[in-house]
Amino acid sequence: MIIQSKKFKIFDSDALKKFHKRIFFSIIVFLCCYFLAVFRIADVMILEINLNKNQNYSFIPERGKIYDRNGQLLSTTVNSHSLFVNAQKIKKDKKILSKKISSIININDKEIYKKLTSNKKFIYLKRNISPKEHQKIIELGEINLQTSIEKKRIYPFRNIGSHIIGYVDVDNNGLAGIEKSYDENLKKGEDIYLTLNINLQNASTKALSKTINKFSAESGSIIIMDIANSEILSLVNYPDFDSNNVNQSNSNQRLNRVLQSNYEMGSTFKPITVAMGIDSGIIDQNMTFDVSKPIKNKIEDWDPCNCSLSVKEIVVRSSNIGTAKIAEKIGKDNQINFFKKIGFYEPINIKLNEAAKPFGQPYHWGKMETMTIGYGHGFAVTPLHLAVAYSGMLNNGIKTDPKIIIDDKIKNYKKIINKETSSYISYLLRSVVQETKITGPKVRIEGYDIGGKTGTAELINSQNDYDKDLNRTIFVSAFPMSNPKYLILSFIDKPKRKKENNYSITSATVNAPLVKDIIIKIIEILKLPQVDNEHILNAATSIKYSQINAIN
Repeated sequence: MIIQSKKFKIFDSDALKKFHKRIFFSIIVFLCCYFLAVFRIADVMILEINLNKNQNYSFIPERGKIYDRNGQLLSTTVNSHSLFVNAQKIKKDKKILSKKISSIININDKEIYKKLTSNKKFIYLKRNISPKEHQKIIELGEINLQTSIEKKRIYPFRNIGSHIIGYVDVDNNGLAGIEKSYDENLKKGEDIYLTLNINLQNASTKALSKTINKFSAESGSIIIMDIANSEILSLVNYPDFDSNNVNQSNSNQRLNRVLQSNYEMGSTFKPITVAMGIDSGIIDQNMTFDVSKPIKNKIEDWDPCNCSLSVKEIVVRSSNIGTAKIAEKIGKDNQINFFKKIGFYEPINIKLNEAAKPFGQPYHWGKMETMTIGYGHGFAVTPLHLAVAYSGMLNNGIKTDPKIIIDDKIKNYKKIINKETSSYISYLLRSVVQETKITGPKVRIEGYDIGGKTGTAELINSQNDYDKDLNRTIFVSAFPMSNPKYLILSFIDKPKRKKENNYSITSATVNAPLVKDIIIKIIEILKLPQVDNEHILNAATSIKYSQINAIN
């Protein structure tokens, strides 16, 4: 019997296969664990980054909203899309693509082509595209045209109140108006409530636009103020602009004439001259002034009178000669001191960056200039300066800084004239409306005791002469005069003579009907009752004066 022994193999084929399988399985397990660990670590890191980002964003509040006095939303922030591209990844014909994009986002195709060929990994094609533009970009099917979500400022009332509300840049930094002046507050998420009544603002805008078109005028402004608390209820400039599309406007449209532009204010200065004369005791209401002859053949009256006029008659008849003689009595030094008292030498303290310093009278100021300044020629201020001065004179002689923010405390109470002088100025303004044959009938409203003073300033033409066909018309009005509450200033620049308006471009023709329309809207919107006739009579008879008959 033969016994054959097996050969001993360290790695036989079956054992080797099993070993290989174990090694392979171990490597697979190791790799899986390795990638799982790497993935988990990366996931945790990305999560932390995202959390940090979210935490950082949470400390940046959404820009505050702007409201009118009644809670109407005037400015807010919404989500918007911005279009960008990785120019390196665009493989399509870039000229063709540029033209397609241009037709959607309304940007020149050459500008877009320049960006597509810039070889940049990230470049904006347009910030804050509209939802319609966004959808059309998606429909192009170019995956390398991408959008990011950003914040966009919107203004629901568009051009209404744009000069006060202002606007922001593409990164929501305030550039004008409340948006700029209160930029830090708004960036902190604070809401701002304005003194504006958006309904009055809208009505004033329409009324002003109607008058501008009627007389083919170049520009105009409206101010409505609450005399008692100095709140600005409406401030309108024309031309204006849409805060949503500020890039489509020009500097002339964006100019806030009420705060930024200086003008000679014509005959609206006459009550100011009377106030400074009466309050200082230099003149009294019983004095008369000879207005029969022009002064040095330069100062004349539009309605000559071979007579002497009382102080009241000088204002009612708007006599340049009479006012010039009052100003001459007052003198340059007293004139300057009173103008300083009523704020004609400093910017209005209204917390708007646009508020400008009055131009005043920077040139020669002699005896003749003192007289012409008395009736509003030769001294320039902004419309808001004039409105604030009148408001102070009618507010028992107490001038305060105007308010544009609801919770802004009234500051700088300043007595500019005494109460008796204030009552007399109210009486004079009422007399202008009640006794004039041209202005009065165009602005009177039964039961609302309206007063005011017109002003028509001739402008200088290209030959450096005053031109009767180039006018600036102003009307400062208030009501009820028994206890002045609302002040309206209207301002029209360069109205044109037209046949349908009897070729007249005086303030009585241009501004008085405009102010009447606005007062009617104030009455309707604020639901103001008529004034009791007894209150009107009491206010009128409280003025102690002597009736002086004109000498004809």
